[in-house]
Amino acid sequence: MTHRWACLLGEPVAHSLSPALHNAAFAALDIDAHYEARLVAYDELPDVVQQLRAGDCLGANVTAPHKQAVVALVDQVGDEVRALGVLNTIVNVDGRLLAGNTDAEGLARWMRLSQIDPAGHPAVVIGAGGAARSTVWALADLGATAVVVLNRTVERAQALITSLRPHLTSVDLMWGGLAEAAEPAARPWRVVVNATSMGHHGAAPAVHPSWYSRDSVAIELAYNPPVTGFMVAAREAGARAENGLGMLLHQAALAFEHWTGQAPPMDVYEAVVRQRIGT
Repeated sequence: MTHRWACLLGEPVAHSLSPALHNAAFAALDIDAHYEARLVAYDELPDVVQQLRAGDCLGANVTAPHKQAVVALVDQVGDEVRALGVLNTIVNVDGRLLAGNTDAEGLARWMRLSQIDPAGHPAVVIGAGGAARSTVWALADLGATAVVVLNRTVERAQALITSLRPHLTSVDLMWGGLAEAAEPAARPWRVVVNATSMGHHGAAPAVHPSWYSRDSVAIELAYNPPVTGFMVAAREAGARAENGLGMLLHQAALAFEHWTGQAPPMDVYEAVVRQRIGT
């Protein structure tokens, strides 16, 4: 039986947990395959993506800064990729490259399993990058009545909302400036998501305590460090706070399922994370 492989394409990639996660899952399920991280410059993308068509390749993950550029290099994209404009998973099917985005679905799956339910309530997303786009999609999928995107550069928040509105017609989408989060709220929000990269750097957006109640959940999409200033402030205001580890694991699990047709053992994934970042 042919030894198979999959990889991560990005720049940088050294920080990624994906090789450890997927190789542990391959070993646990006795699948003859390996996963590696590949540092890929922008001008190398066409050649590297072409290599994914090889008969022994399962597919790939794609991370920053290539999630958008790779869309033009694959053969077929799913609805979420078409709407979000970015992909994070490529599956090789007999030499044809099929692309999907497991970020939104992974976040929604983890939220369901964690009993975080925005259905029937409005939610807030702080940030307007790729993670924010996937978060808006997930919140709409989970039945939020409205999603407000706040960003320091208001034009980016507006562009995000404008591009998603045609695809998410069942939810009221709005935008605003980041400074609004520091002002008192008329009523608490059910879900507040920090989709910025501030948590990775020890910083946090200012969120007024009145934005939270005992029924609120604050989600920090960063997972390392495991507890951020955003999470601490939310807990002090009485809310439940979670980091982005659940999204990381479930988006990875969905990619693994697409490549192999098997669900990875989540306990193995969790053990890898505990070993690597000590959660």
